Amino acid sequence: MRLPLELLTGQILAQLSIIPMILYAEPWQWGITAVMYFGIMTFGLTMGYHRYFSHRVFKSPLWFEYIMLFFAHIMMIGPAIVWVANHRQHHKFTDTDKDPHSPKHKGYFYAHFLQVLTQIEFKYVRDMLKVPRYRIQVKFYWTIIGAWALLLTLTDPSALVYAWLAPAGFAKLIGSLVFSYSHRKGEAHSDWWVGMITFGEGFHKQHHENQRAKSFHKHDIGGMIINRIDR
Repeated sequence: MRLPLELLTGQILAQLSIIPMILYAEPWQWGITAVMYFGIMTFGLTMGYHRYFSHRVFKSPLWFEYIMLFFAHIMMIGPAIVWVANHRQHHKFTDTDKDPHSPKHKGYFYAHFLQVLTQIEFKYVRDMLKVPRYRIQVKFYWTIIGAWALLLTLTDPSALVYAWLAPAGFAKLIGSLVFSYSHRKGEAHSDWWVGMITFGEGFHKQHHENQRAKSFHKHDIGGMIINRIDR
């Protein structure tokens, strides 16, 4: 698998796609972008890579696990094994010089845009390395990306932007606020406005105080969904 420069290239392309989206998109295309953004941010990142794969705070049927994997996958932030290793290291060394994306020690720009360049310590994901489907995601990462791009192209070439790249770009720009802005002054903060646009992730201080919590705040959308499916 080609990492990390290829992932960074994909992320930059996704963020740049927001420009033609703003200039030319129709209202119905913005609607699809919003739906895909919700799927990527909520199912893929907030519920999937973060609370399910990293912290295992709820149980999921296998079919829903695949949905979470899909939405996180097309965000181009790497396979679950890679993201989870990075995140678990972040919790072990939060806001120290060993934190893989601490804005205090690595700078705001790195924390917000360049986390994907961090060297991965796979010792933090020994449990996931034992699961074949997670290793398969690594092996076929770019094949799956290519298949998704081809499907969209055959459906509507402009769907590459409004149904994939733009929502992935928005998710990257907005989701990374949790790494950068919400870890200011060397500690985790909770910011209501970040929490709302990330569907729960911005209530970050509560998460660091209790990593095993299903929900971080009464307005935590991801937590609300988790509580519905994990009863």
